[in-house]
Amino acid sequence: MKLNERSVAHYATCDSPPDKTGFLFKKGERNTAYHRRWFVLKGNMLFYFEERDSREPIGVIVLEGCTVELCESVEEFAFAIKFDCTKARVYKLAAENQAAMESWVKALSRASFDYMRLVVKELERQLEEIQDAAGAGGQQSRPKLSRRNQVVRSRSGASSSSSSSSLSSSSSAPSMAAVYSAQKSLQDEVQLISGSSRENGVAWSKPPSASANGSAEAAPSRAPPVPPRRLGASLESPVSPDTACFSKLHDWYGREVEELRAQWLQSQ
Repeated sequence: MKLNERSVAHYATCDSPPDKTGFLFKKGERNTAYHRRWFVLKGNMLFYFEERDSREPIGVIVLEGCTVELCESVEEFAFAIKFDCTKARVYKLAAENQAAMESWVKALSRASFDYMRLVVKELERQLEEIQDAAGAGGQQSRPKLSRRNQVVRSRSGASSSSSSSSLSSSSSAPSMAAVYSAQKSLQDEVQLISGSSRENGVAWSKPPSASANGSAEAAPSRAPPVPPRRLGASLESPVSPDTACFSKLHDWYGREVEELRAQWLQSQ
């Protein structure tokens, strides 16, 4: 496998959130002593830096086709990353305590795509079992639901037929309430016209009349009447006679405008 060093270094130091970070002791390939390194796990790639604030990683381990298991070593809490190939390198690491070792072993064991593929297959199998169980339960419950729907439909059909028959009978017969309300409104209008006075085309109620008991009967509230028109008043314009009608007044002003326009054109 060939990797672009710049791309790998950028991926190791970019802002993407890592899956796990921490210090581990790594055994050297030539120098067999353990050196403390800063490790960053992103996906299936395990980067290690010389220091925590280093700008670029000094190495990377691609966690594909490998197993993570405990190993015997001088350092306590040691574990190894082994690959299937016979000539592949074995990476020996050591944590600072038991909890850190267990956490790193679990995280590294679940980092490969092979593990993710197994998890996806298992989830798909569980989903199929749930769907099969739901389908079997639905088929058993369908007859009951259909019978219940038939009962509901028969009841709704009977109620709809009865309601339609009642509506047809009620529509064929004349509505006495409508006739009575129409007669009542007509009588009220006749009483209102007969019991009111008119002036200038506006009707108003008569003042309340005293009853035999001496109490005044309340009359319906009406708007105050328009004051009567004076006998000598005229709607004609004082400037132009015979302009009581609006059309005559409009024609008179039109002729005046034409005369003024002719005078202005002559002056120009």
